[in-house]
Amino acid sequence: MEQKDKINNTFLALQLIDFSKNYKSGKVTDKLNISMIWDIVLNPHKYENKINKLLTNKVFSKIYFKILSQKGCIYQPKVIAASSEKVFKRSSEDFDMEIIESNKNHDVFYLIILLHKQFELPLSNLYVICNDMSLSKKLPKFENNRAQMIFNKNDEFFDLLTDYNSEIFIR
Repeated sequence: MEQKDKINNTFLALQLIDFSKNYKSGKVTDKLNISMIWDIVLNPHKYENKINKLLTNKVFSKIYFKILSQKGCIYQPKVIAASSEKVFKRSSEDFDMEIIESNKNHDVFYLIILLHKQFELPLSNLYVICNDMSLSKKLPKFENNRAQMIFNKNDEFFDLLTDYNSEIFIR
């Protein structure tokens, strides 16, 4: 390859990189790129107000779910058969999750997560996704493979968590 071909290829590569960073589509109002989607997966609390709007974009949601399912440490799919509208106990080979009503205050519920094995990466976020709606909460520190969180009965996260159509990711 001649020197002028190398220079042309370098300029072409730089132009394509610049084009990909500034690409806008008429169908999407926000700029979407892989680094942004990865940042949303890693820092869901930073994008809490935007994520449900972004999930309406089929390309974003497809990539978002693919990253979560392949890079997530724990995944719990939708419940196949539910005896009621609310699910208070879920089990998988990786963890058990149980929601228990408080004895003193019937508007307060405890979520108890029990891990069946150790994970190399620290688990920091609990993602609940249901019908193109996603919410996440920071997980407390696991002690003896067990963590506990408190939710209010009328909390939106509690409604999604107990919905039998919800998918749960812990990473």
